[in-house]
Amino acid sequence: MRAFLIGFAYLLIYTTPIGAGFLIWVFWIIFSTDHSILSLSTDIFLQENLSILRDLFFTYLWFFKPIYVFFWSFPAAILGTIKIIVNTWLGFWLLPVAKNMK
Repeated sequence: MRAFLIGFAYLLIYTTPIGAGFLIWVFWIIFSTDHSILSLSTDIFLQENLSILRDLFFTYLWFFKPIYVFFWSFPAAILGTIKIIVNTWLGFWLLPVAKNMK
């Protein structure tokens, strides 16, 4: 269990730059098009820029579709910012806790 938690904490920390890149991409779309921070939902962003990924989720993970539709209706900039903050904080909090486990 200890090794799993340490690996999970590192995964949360190491995926922060990927989330930051996603957030930069979202803000690039917001500032270069007619979308605003509140009008560019994650679903619209995926439809316009990553339609293959969206189609894969809806095709192969169809039983989670209501969950995706709910979370992807939120603005992409706000959801991405919250995700980066929570993932990084959780990773840095979990890492010393997992290392001190016996």
